[in-house]
Amino acid sequence: MYRSAYIIFLFFNFILTGQRSFSQSTDSAFYSTGEISVYGYKVATDNFFAPTKIRTITDKEISNKNGESLAEILQIAGGIFIKSYGNSSSLSTVSLNGLGAEHTLVLLNGFKLNSAQNAQADLSLISKNNIERIEILNNGASSIYGSEAIGGVINIITKSNHSKELGIGVTAGYGSYNSGLLSLNLSKSFSRFSFNMDYVKEKSENNFKYFFNDGINKILKERLNSGFSSSDYVFNASMKTGKYSEINFYTGYKISDRNIPGQETGSEPSDAIQKDNNLNSIVSFRHRFSAKFLAITKFNYQNNLSEYTNSTVTKSYYRNKYYSNSAQINFTGKNLELISGYDISYSALKSNELTDNIKRIQYGIFLVSEYNLSGKIKLFPSARYDYISDIKRSVLSGKIGFNYRPEKELNLNFRSSAGNSFSAPTFNELYWINLGSKDLKPETALNFDAGFIFGFNNISSNTIELTYTYIKAKDKIVWTPGQNGNWTPQNLSSTKSEALSADFRISKKFNRNLSSEIDLMYSYTSSKKSGADFENDPTEGKQIFYIPKNLFKINVNVNYRNSGLNLFYIFTGKRYTDQENIGFLPANYMLESNIYHKFVMHNISALVRFEVNNILNSDYQIISGYPMALRNFKVSLSLNY
Repeated sequence: MYRSAYIIFLFFNFILTGQRSFSQSTDSAFYSTGEISVYGYKVATDNFFAPTKIRTITDKEISNKNGESLAEILQIAGGIFIKSYGNSSSLSTVSLNGLGAEHTLVLLNGFKLNSAQNAQADLSLISKNNIERIEILNNGASSIYGSEAIGGVINIITKSNHSKELGIGVTAGYGSYNSGLLSLNLSKSFSRFSFNMDYVKEKSENNFKYFFNDGINKILKERLNSGFSSSDYVFNASMKTGKYSEINFYTGYKISDRNIPGQETGSEPSDAIQKDNNLNSIVSFRHRFSAKFLAITKFNYQNNLSEYTNSTVTKSYYRNKYYSNSAQINFTGKNLELISGYDISYSALKSNELTDNIKRIQYGIFLVSEYNLSGKIKLFPSARYDYISDIKRSVLSGKIGFNYRPEKELNLNFRSSAGNSFSAPTFNELYWINLGSKDLKPETALNFDAGFIFGFNNISSNTIELTYTYIKAKDKIVWTPGQNGNWTPQNLSSTKSEALSADFRISKKFNRNLSSEIDLMYSYTSSKKSGADFENDPTEGKQIFYIPKNLFKINVNVNYRNSGLNLFYIFTGKRYTDQENIGFLPANYMLESNIYHKFVMHNISALVRFEVNNILNSDYQIISGYPMALRNFKVSLSLNY
């Protein structure tokens, strides 16, 4: 910890010293609040005027970050904790505001990726290659999106092409553990039609080094049976069908083969293999009737197959199918924006471990609005009704948010929101053979947040955000042992999560050649079980396991002409490994970096990039028994025409 902190201190000292020396000869940076439109509330706004904190990860930040998956990209956002089960290709899920992955809704172009089977999305299976930006909505939003949106929402927006020039891109990379990457891109825009095609192939033996503690000594070992191979195929297209209408099409197909070595116990690793085949297609149609009215309708089809096999158990398979249609009408008036619409989805699951003929139809109607009460205050009321067919439950969600700017010329906005959210029981919880419970109720939560965002110029362009988040969840589903020794799910638990986050962003353009950006993010999260499941429950009042109280992150980018440096630091506090808070994993820190240089020759640009992960060679685990890799490297070359 001290060694990494000292290195970071020296680096910041250099940056700040550079700022003082350049400030004599350059103008102050111009501060702007409206450069990035966000749609976390379906109403188009920007980060300053939203009713709650929305963190936007831009395409520049995505390309700057080490790694190839969504899990690795989300690491740069404050308050986000990624649960990684061993390496970049292993199961990776997200925790936001102290809640689990099943309570964080992950969307792709507005459609949910959380499966009805377990309400989770494996972030390691989502490539960063076709992502244009990511919007992270800090708190619950069931009044807009429905189930799973208790802890927050992550919305992934894929790339679109508007350049009339033919674009061709090729990237090849090689790294530690015999890792290889090949990426191909083709794009073109015509008068009415444009498209973007991507292909990404990634593979690795992944036999990384790590330390194993046998109770007496630390032994340097090699992680065996953890290789992987994946292929991504993506096609985006849009076509203008009239002066005021447009059709957009997206389809993505992912093939992934992963060896699963299992938990490290000192014995031989598992020989299990997991195969995933995921298809996701979206068609949307937009038509503007007038300056005030816009209609949007979307269709989504997902077909996801996961197979798990090893030499000692029968093959397990899970085929999840998902069909969805949503439609909305947007009305924009002088002081009012109103969005009304519906969602209808059909989910089905076939598996040899769950009962037959599992299906769910979910209906939702919603109303979202933004009302400009005055030149200083905006209100954001929203409401939604959902009906879940297989459990025959109706849920009504509502939320009210406001944003207040005291002075028009001052980039200071206060904001707050309050509402309720829910999460429907999963197919695993309802229909696991001989164990599931069909009487489960949806989990519910009360959500509240408040904070401010302040932008100002002082040598550099700066933004400060401070946010407090409160989530009280009840009827949480817990698997508990019965008299026969079998574990079954029940609506028992309740939790209270409180999170305080502080973000400080600095952007400075020293002159036409040199610029830098620095993000500093700290979050404190108290997520505790607030009720007893039985008399003298020893887990009551204890921190939820694998939820760190302290997270501290630093992102640094320095760009000089066609060269640059990126630095990423993460400090993760102690995490308990059991419900009674007896065992724990110690705090750990991670430092990674990359340097790059761009060459331009006529119509071709070449980007050379060198990445180093775990620079300080830290011995650490995110989940107990799943070691992470020591220091490793990667080099890549990208050519674009």
